Amino acid sequence: MPLAAIPLGAAIAGSAVIAGGAAIYASNKAASATKQATQTAVDAQQKAVADQAALSAPYRQLGESAIPQYQQLLGLTPGADKNSIMQTLQNLPGYEFTKTQGLEATKAQAAAMGLGLSGNTLKALDEYGSGLANQTYGQRVNELAGAVGQGQAAAAGQAANVGQAASNVGNIAIGQGTNMANIAIGQTAGVTGAFNNALNQYTLANTLKGLGGSGVAPVTPVGG
Repeated sequence: MPLAAIPLGAAIAGSAVIAGGAAIYASNKAASATKQATQTAVDAQQKAVADQAALSAPYRQLGESAIPQYQQLLGLTPGADKNSIMQTLQNLPGYEFTKTQGLEATKAQAAAMGLGLSGNTLKALDEYGSGLANQTYGQRVNELAGAVGQGQAAAAGQAANVGQAASNVGNIAIGQGTNMANIAIGQTAGVTGAFNNALNQYTLANTLKGLGGSGVAPVTPVGG
């Protein structure tokens, strides 16, 4: 159909549909880009949390493994008493060797002084054994406390990372919602603007057409 044969109203309506369709297409592209960017940001947050968890895992596991013996040495577990604590200390690497060497050295010193296994020697042996037990107990408690502390710090740090990631994801979701709302508003405005513009063009065209066909004589310039 020749262009001149297309009714004016249909041409204007067609242009409005094209403009409105362009606004919808642009809005859909923007919405898709927003969703993709949001998902990318969320995936990055989740990967960061997973990586942090993997890095802190050995320290958390160390702390967790130290807790049972730490509680037992502090007398916090059922059945924990002096005998069980001593058994725990005796099972530590090097304890029996150190104890044996110390007792032998004490007896040798007593023998060199001609005391043999006298009362003073037996007292010295007992004091050495008790002192070694107390010293080993204190050292072991401090070691376990350090391991538990490392695990606690790692767990606290991981909890903070998870909390921060959750906050970040929440903010990302809020941002996406805001962007999608703005896109929807822009889409509505674009479509409405296209049809309003078409309506204005149609009204103007009809007005000009009416003026052109009204039979009013043109104004002759002065001196013409």
